[in-house]
Amino acid sequence: MNQRKHLTLIAAGSAFLASLPLTNVFDHYTWAFRALLVVAVMCGVGLLVRSLRAPVWAPTAAMALAALLSLTWLYRSHEEYLGILPSPGTIAHFAQLLRTASVEMSEYATPVSDRDGFLFLATLGVAVVALLVDVFAVVVRRPALAGLPMLAIYSVPVTVDTEDTSWFPFALGAVGFLWLLVTDNVDRVRRFGRRFTGDGRDVDLWEPSPLAAAGQRLGALSVIAAVILPLIPFAMPAGLLGSIGAGAGGGGGGGIGNGHNGRSVSMFALLSGQLNRDKAFEMVKVTDLDDPHPFYLRFNVLEDLSAKGFSARPISGGAPVGNGLPKPEWESSVKVASHQARIEVTNELAISYLPIYTWPTKIDKVSNSWAFDPRTAVVYSGKDTTAKKSYNVTYLRPEISPDELRAAAPLNPNDPQLKDLATAPPNAVVKAKVDELIKGKTTEYDKVKAIYDSFSPDKGFTYDTSTGADTSGTKIADFLTNKRGYCAQYAAAFGWLLREAKIPARVAFGFARGSQGANKTTTLTNFNLHAWTEVYFPGFGWLPFDATPPTGVIGSMSPEYLPANNATIGDDAPNRRGNQPLPDSSSSAAPGAVGTHDNPGDTGGNQDAQTKSFGDRLQRFLSSALGVTSISVVLLLLLLAVPALARARTRRRRLSLTPAGPAGLSVSGADAPEMVVVPDERAIGAARDDAHRAWDELLDTMLDYRIPVDEAETPRATVDRLVRKERLRDQAESGARLLSTAEEHARYAQRPLTGRELRSAISAVESSFATNATGKVRFTARFLPPSVLRRWRMGIGIRGGNAALAVGRGWDSVMRVLSVRRFVARRGER
Repeated sequence: MNQRKHLTLIAAGSAFLASLPLTNVFDHYTWAFRALLVVAVMCGVGLLVRSLRAPVWAPTAAMALAALLSLTWLYRSHEEYLGILPSPGTIAHFAQLLRTASVEMSEYATPVSDRDGFLFLATLGVAVVALLVDVFAVVVRRPALAGLPMLAIYSVPVTVDTEDTSWFPFALGAVGFLWLLVTDNVDRVRRFGRRFTGDGRDVDLWEPSPLAAAGQRLGALSVIAAVILPLIPFAMPAGLLGSIGAGAGGGGGGGIGNGHNGRSVSMFALLSGQLNRDKAFEMVKVTDLDDPHPFYLRFNVLEDLSAKGFSARPISGGAPVGNGLPKPEWESSVKVASHQARIEVTNELAISYLPIYTWPTKIDKVSNSWAFDPRTAVVYSGKDTTAKKSYNVTYLRPEISPDELRAAAPLNPNDPQLKDLATAPPNAVVKAKVDELIKGKTTEYDKVKAIYDSFSPDKGFTYDTSTGADTSGTKIADFLTNKRGYCAQYAAAFGWLLREAKIPARVAFGFARGSQGANKTTTLTNFNLHAWTEVYFPGFGWLPFDATPPTGVIGSMSPEYLPANNATIGDDAPNRRGNQPLPDSSSSAAPGAVGTHDNPGDTGGNQDAQTKSFGDRLQRFLSSALGVTSISVVLLLLLLAVPALARARTRRRRLSLTPAGPAGLSVSGADAPEMVVVPDERAIGAARDDAHRAWDELLDTMLDYRIPVDEAETPRATVDRLVRKERLRDQAESGARLLSTAEEHARYAQRPLTGRELRSAISAVESSFATNATGKVRFTARFLPPSVLRRWRMGIGIRGGNAALAVGRGWDSVMRVLSVRRFVARRGER
C-alpha cells in the first residue's frame, strides 16, 4: 500500500473518531452507524480511485459523489432515479430536512432523539468533515490543518449541551488527530530512508525527531487547552430559572420527554427566549371562541421536582385524538359549560405539543399522529410540529366555588398517581416558610389559598425579569428573600411550597389571554407566553392557579374558585365576578407591561395607579441599569489603570536612589555636569545599581514615547542620537548626558559616579519627549505604556516556552514508553 492510500485510511478513521463527541448530543447511536457507513463508502471509493493513478482532483470528486449517493440512499425522498440516483426532489427533500433541523434546534434539548432532520444534519456534517480531512491530510499534505474541520464537530457538544458531557469521546477525537499527525510524520521520514544522527549513529525508528517532537508538543498543548478552556465560566448562571424552574435547555432540567422516542423540549428555554425578544411575533390566533372568560391556552406541564428545579416526566401513554378524549372526572355537583374555539398556529411556534384549552373533550382537523395523554392532559406528537396547524377544540368549563373546594375529600397519601407529586426536596427556608403559612389551616384549599396569598404585591413581591442577588446558596431561598421574578419563577416557587405542604402541584406552560381584535379574533404573541401552577383537588382534578402578580401578565385572570384579592387585582374586586379576567393590554406591549386593574369607568384612579406603578418600575429599571453601568465603568477603568499602575510602580522603584555618600573626587566634562567619584567601597555597588536603574528608566521612557531603542548602541551614542533627532535642549540635554556618563562609569570604570541629580535628569528628558510627542503618543505613554506591555509579552513568552519545554520532555518520555511510532511504522510495513 502506497503512502497516499495509507493516509486515506488514517484520514477516514481520524475523521470518524473526531465525530464521536456527538454521542453526547444524541440519545441513540443511529447517527454513528449511518455516519460510519458514509465515511466507509467514501474511504473505499477514495482508495479505489487512487489505485488507478487518477488526477489529484479525481479522488476528492469521487468521494464527494459517493457521499451524495450514500445520503440519498439513507434519506430517501422516494423520487430518486433508479432508487439511488438523486433527483431535484431529493435535493428539495434534503433542504426540507435541514430546515426542520434548524427549527427543532430551538425547541429540543439534549440528548435528542432519532429525528430525521437531526440525523441528516449529523451525517452530512461528518461526511463534509471527512472530505475536508482527506483534502488537507492526503492531497495538500498539511495534516495540522485537518484539525480545523475536526474542531468544528468537536465543539458542537460543548456548545449545545448545558449538562456535563462524557470526556471519553473527546479523548478519542484527540487520539484521532494525533494519529493523523504521527502517521504523516512517519511517512515523511520514511521517504528519506534510515535515519542517522550527526555523528552517524543509527536512530531508532520510534525515537522522535525535532519535527515530530514539535508536533507532539503542539498536539499535547492543544488537547490540554481543549479540556481546560470550556471550564472557564464565560457566561453567568441562568439564575432562578435554572434552579427553581429547571435548566434552560438542559437535558433534564426543562425537557419534556417521551418514553418512546426519547425526544425532549425545553419549555423553560422556550419561555425565556421568547419573552426576551425585542419584537412581538404572532404565534397563535383564536377565533370563534364562545367563552366570554376563557382561561389560559395550555400546551405542556412539568411534574418532577428535584433540588435543581422542576423537570419533565416522560409521556408514556395516550391514544390518538381521533379516537376521542376522556371527560374529566368531577363531582356530580359541579356545573359544567361546553365551549368551542378555532385555533391557528403560525410558523413562529413549531413545537411538538398542541396548544389547547384545559379540559378538552374533542379536537378536530388534526392527524392521528397527535395523541392525548390523560395523565398530563397534553396533546403531543412524535412526528409533527404545531407550525401552520389549524384545528378546532371543544372543551368544558367548570363552575367551582371556594366552598366546594373546602369540602373536597382529603388527599389519599398512598395514591400512587399523586404520591410523588406531593413531595419536595429538603430545604430549611422553604419548610419554615410553609409551616408559618399553613399553621392553623385545616383544609387543603385553605392551605393553598394561604400560600397563594403570600406571593401578592402587598407581601412585597414584584414582577421583574431580574431575580436579585444570590446570597443563600439556593435559588428558591433567594427568590423568597428577594421577592422578584417573572412567571416561571412564581409558578415554580408556588408549586415547590405546595409540595412542601404535601399538596400535589405541577407547573403548566401556555399563553395568557391576549387582546381581542376585529372579528372576535384573539392574537397571542411571544409576549403572551406564560407559566402557572396546577393544584390537584380530589373530585375536581387539576385546577390552575396563577401566583404571578397581575401587573406582569398581559391578560391575567382569576378563576371563580379564587376570589379576587384587593392587593393583587384592584379596588373593584368585590364587585366583579370571580372568573372575570383582568382587562387586557396590547399584545404588542413589552413583557411585564402594566395592565389596567380598576373599573374602566373610573379613569382617574386607574390612571394614577398605572402611572405610579409604571414610575416605580421605571425607577427600579434605571437604578438597576445605572448601578450595573457604574460598576462596569469602574471595572473598566481599573482594568485600564493596571498598566499605568505597573509603570508607576516600576518608575518609583527605580528612582528610589541611594542617598549621596561622603564627598569624593570631582569629575566633570565638556558635555556633562559635575559628578563625584565614590570613595567609599561599601557604596560602590549601590551607586552602580542606581546608574543602571536610571538608564533602564530612560530606555523604558523612550519605548513609551515610540522612540527606537538600539541595544547595540553605547550610552553615549544613544544620547547623541536623542539630542540630534529628538531635539533635546537645555536641561533635557544636560540630563541625558548625565545619565549617559553615569551609565558609562557604572559599566566600564573601576568606580561609578554618584549624585542625586539622576531623578531630575529623568524628569527633564521625559518632559522634552512629551512636548515633542503627539496627543495619542502621550496618552498611550501615560495609560498604556508600551514598555509594560512589552515586558508582559516577553514574560508570557518565556513562561509559555518553559511550560512547552517541560510538556515536550514529558511527552517524549511517554512516547518512548508507549512506542506509538514503532507501532504505526510496523503496521505500514505489513
